[in-house]
Formats: sequence, structure tokens, C-alpha cells
Amino acid sequence: MKPRLLIVNDDGITSPFLPVFARRLAEVARVAIVVPAREQSWIGRAFSRHSEVNVERREFFGFDCRAVGGTPADCANIALSHIFARRRPDAVVSGLNIGQNVAMPLLWSSGTFGAAVEAAGFGFPSFAFSMRLEKYYEMCRLRHEGLPADLLSHVDAACAHAASYIVKSLEKPFKAGEVRNVNYPPNFGPHTPFKKCVPAKMGLVGLYKKNARGNYEFSYALGSERRQSALTDIQALDMGFACWSKISV
Repeated sequence: MKPRLLIVNDDGITSPFLPVFARRLAEVARVAIVVPAREQSWIGRAFSRHSEVNVERREFFGFDCRAVGGTPADCANIALSHIFARRRPDAVVSGLNIGQNVAMPLLWSSGTFGAAVEAAGFGFPSFAFSMRLEKYYEMCRLRHEGLPADLLSHVDAACAHAASYIVKSLEKPFKAGEVRNVNYPPNFGPHTPFKKCVPAKMGLVGLYKKNARGNYEFSYALGSERRQSALTDIQALDMGFACWSKISV
């Protein structure tokens, strides 16, 4: 029997990556989707502590799908403790994220990773999948527009690989409290090398720029990578490899 997978994400139900990801995973598994009703990136494992969380069924290409008026961690927690408490998934899969999720401590800021951490805390096999973009970032992340044909081919290849990787991973014992964090390069294809890595260790830098009004706006930045003996996720992506790491939480 096909495994049962729960998809969560931080890009929300309108993510242009989500239909591709869900369809590819549905080729190898029974899929349900519980994702934020709107984009919820860069909030880590935050919860809606001071507000009620609305959950609505949504029509989504025939999938069992809910849109949650909260955070990625809200999605995972509510799904596992309420919606699917009796129909427990075999694994929780977060993604496919629009953009990379690499390096400590920035990885802990990711809503994609935060949802995977939440699932791992419940004891479920947990995966986080992300894809670096060099073009179309604003189109995909900020405006959630449809995917151009050249990008779609790479996203589809990454999603197909993710589906295969999940199934193969679940055939072996999965350590409790572990997240498998996977990143794909922008030009990923069926023959792209897939390397084991470790999260890069980065020094922190300022993430805000002062604007003309005297206020501060978020601006993504990476600090200096600290030297490590093993291949890091950033190094792997820079070399054009897809990569995966095990992170205990």
C-alpha cells in the first residue's frame, strides 16, 4: 500500500510550486495538504498564540486540502493533533519551498523547516524540501504567478526526485526527532548529483536596511561561512549539486 503523506509549507496555498509538488508525490503516495491560507515565510516555528486559527477545506486539484489562517507550525500541529489524529500520516513533507533553506542559524528562521521540526517533535518522519532560484524569484515568491516553462521543467524534476527520495527513505528505520533537509539547485535535472552534506555554519549579519522614511526593511543576507571539514549545503548548491542533511531536533 502506498504511504500516506501530509504536505505542509510556508508559501501558502497559492504557491506555484504546490500543485507540481502534490501531483508528483501523489504518484507514489496518498497525499493530504494542510498549508497556510497566505504566505508565511521567515517565521520559523512561530505559533498563533494570541489569535484564533481558522481552518477551511479548499478545492485543490482533487486533493484532501485545508487552508489554515495561521503559521506553518500551526498547520503541522493542528493537522497532527486534530485533523489527522486518527488517520495518521506515515511522514510529513514540508515544501517545496520557493528559495533555498540552508545554513545555521538561518535555517531556524525558515517556516518550511519550522513545520518539519514540529512534525519531527511529534515523532513523525519529517522532510523539508527547498529549491534555490536565480531567476523568477519575485514572480514566484512575491506574486505567486504561474511558472515559466523553463523553470517548470526544473521544479517538476525536483518534485519527482523528492517523491522517490521520500519513498526510499521510508523503507529504512527513521530516527525519531530527525528532519531530512533537502535543497535543489536552480537548474536541477534527472542527472544532477545528489550529495550528503551538513548545514553551513554562518556568522550573523544585519538583515535590515534603513529606508527613506527612517524605518527598517528586511533584506536577506548571508554572513561569512565558517570553515568545516564536510561538504556544506551552500557549497553543494554553489557547485550545482542537490544536497541533503540530517538534522536532529
